[in-house]
Amino acid sequence: MNTISSVYLKNVKIYKDKPLFWYKNNSEWNSITWNKSRDILLKVIHGLDLIGVKKNDKLSIIDENSYKWCISDLAVNMLGAITVPGYTTSNEEELKHLILHSDTSVIFTNFVLCSKILTFIKKIKKIKFIILLDNSNKELFVCKSFKILTFDELIEMGSKSNLNKTIENYVDDIKADDLACIIYTSGTSDLPKGVMLSHNSIISNINGAKELLKDIKVKNHRFLSILPLSHAYEHTAGFLLPLCIGGEIYFNENRDHLTNDLLTVNPTLMIAVPRLYEVLHKRIISQISVQNKISQKLFFKAIDLGIKKFNNNLNFIEKIIDLFLTFSVRKKIKYRFGGNLETFISGGAALNEHVGLFFNALGIKILQGYGQTECGPIISTNPITNIKLKTVGPPIKGLEVKLSKENEILVKGNSVMKGYWKNQKATDSTIINNWLHTGDIGLIDKDNYIQITGRKNEMIVNSGGENISPVPIENLLMSSKEIDQVLIYGQNRPFLIAIIVPSDLPIKGTNNDKVILRKLLKDVINETNAILSQKNKVRKFLIADDGFNFVNGQMTPTLKLKRQKITDFYYKEIEKLY
Repeated sequence: MNTISSVYLKNVKIYKDKPLFWYKNNSEWNSITWNKSRDILLKVIHGLDLIGVKKNDKLSIIDENSYKWCISDLAVNMLGAITVPGYTTSNEEELKHLILHSDTSVIFTNFVLCSKILTFIKKIKKIKFIILLDNSNKELFVCKSFKILTFDELIEMGSKSNLNKTIENYVDDIKADDLACIIYTSGTSDLPKGVMLSHNSIISNINGAKELLKDIKVKNHRFLSILPLSHAYEHTAGFLLPLCIGGEIYFNENRDHLTNDLLTVNPTLMIAVPRLYEVLHKRIISQISVQNKISQKLFFKAIDLGIKKFNNNLNFIEKIIDLFLTFSVRKKIKYRFGGNLETFISGGAALNEHVGLFFNALGIKILQGYGQTECGPIISTNPITNIKLKTVGPPIKGLEVKLSKENEILVKGNSVMKGYWKNQKATDSTIINNWLHTGDIGLIDKDNYIQITGRKNEMIVNSGGENISPVPIENLLMSSKEIDQVLIYGQNRPFLIAIIVPSDLPIKGTNNDKVILRKLLKDVINETNAILSQKNKVRKFLIADDGFNFVNGQMTPTLKLKRQKITDFYYKEIEKLY
C-alpha cells in the first residue's frame, strides 16, 4: 500500500458517501463524496488514456486550487504518468522553463494562463494537448500545433469510451518506486530544479506526519486549502495527507474571503507559511487598537498571562485570572477561526517567535515545522504536546537527522527524493552516501529537536570574517508593528544595513511624514539593537520603494526573499549607506 493510487482506492471503499472535496458555487459550499470523486476520476483517466497519455509522460497542472486540480493529479498518477505542478503566479520565463525542461506533453490550466502560455509554446513539438480546467471558451484560442479541450469534454470522452479497464486495473500497474511528480523548487537565485518524488517518497512522508496527528483528538479533520497545490508543502500536507486519513478538503478561492471561510468551514487544522500568520497577527492587533480601553486591557493581559502560562510561570492568582480571560477573550478570538481549530501548522520558512508566542498565548497552538521539497517535503514538526517555539521539532517517524562537521543538517530516509530531473551534477552534490544535504545550518538539542540557525547560501560574512545569519535579525525587526518586511545585508561589509518595507504602504507623503517614519523606524532598530550582539547590530537602513513580492520578482512564489534581486535593485542606495 505504498502508492498514492492504492491508498486512495482503499479509502474510497471505506468512506463511500462521506464528503471529500468542498468547493463554492454561487457562494454556497458544495461537496463531492469519495464515491463521486471515483466516478469523475475514472472518466478523466479514460479520457487521458484516449488522448494517448502513457506511463512516464509528464503532465503539468498550472491552475488555482480546486477539486479538479486534485482529481487531475490522481488521474495522472493512476496512468503511471508524472505530475509537474506549476505556480499560477510564475512569469513567462519560469513557466517556459518548467514546461520545456520537464518534457511536458499535456497542460491542465485555465483561460488566463492559457493566453500567457500560448505566447511561447506554439513551437514546442512535445505539447499535444491543453486542458482548460475552468471550461472556458476554447474557440477563442487559435492553435494548429496541438489540441485544446475543456475539462468537461475530457470527462465526456471518458464516459463514452469503449475502454473496459477499471480503476483497479490501472492501480495494479503502479509501483511504489514509480515517479509520482516532479516539483520545481522556487529558486531564490538560480532557475528552479525539478525534484523527483516517488509514490514511496510521498507515502513515507505522510506516514511520518500521521504520527503527529495521533495527539490531536479529532475524528473528522477539516482542512482549509490556502497555499497553492503546486507548493510541495500543500501538495503533501494539504491534499494527500487528508486523502490518506479520510479528511475533508475545502478550497479557499479568495484570500479576501479567508475570514468568512474560517467561520463557515470550522477547520480543525490550518496549514500555511509564516507570512500568513504574520499578517493575521498584525490584523488582530489593528482590530484591537480601535476597541475600548477595557477590551484592550483585557486582551493584552490575556497575552501577558498566556505567555507566562506557555512558559509554566503562572502563580495561583494568575491562574485564576487566566481562566477568566480564557472565557472572556480567548474564546472570542478562537471563534474567529471557526471554533474547531486545534492547531496552526507553519512551514516553508522560519516562524517569527514573537508571532508564535502571540497565538499560543491566545490559546491557538502553532506548530512550527521544517521541510524541503527534496524530502517529500516534511522533515520535522513540533508535537502538539510539547512545543518548543525556537525549534522546528524532532524528525518525523522514518527519518534520520544528523549534523555535519559544519553543522549542516543532513537527512536520510525513504522520503528523500530520487534526485533532480535531468541534473545529475546537482543530485550528486546534494545526496551524498544516501544523506540529503539540506544547506541549512542548525543545532539538535537533547530531546532531538532541531533548531535552524541559518542557511549556507544566505549566511552573511562581514569584512571581519564573522558569520551572521540574517533571518533571526529580520524576524526580530518584523515583530514590530511598524515593519512589514525587511532584508538584512552586509556581505563583505564592515556593518549590517536593513532594507525596510514599512507597514503603511504606499510609501509616499510629505517630507514631514517621511521624517516621522524614519524616526519611528530608527527607534525600532535601536530597540532591536539593544538585545543583539555587536556583530548583529543594524547600523543604517533605507526604506524600500515598494513591498517585496513575486510580481516585482523580489520574492519566490513560496514567499521567500530573492536576496540578490533585492540588493541588486537597491545597489546605488546601499552604496550610499557605506
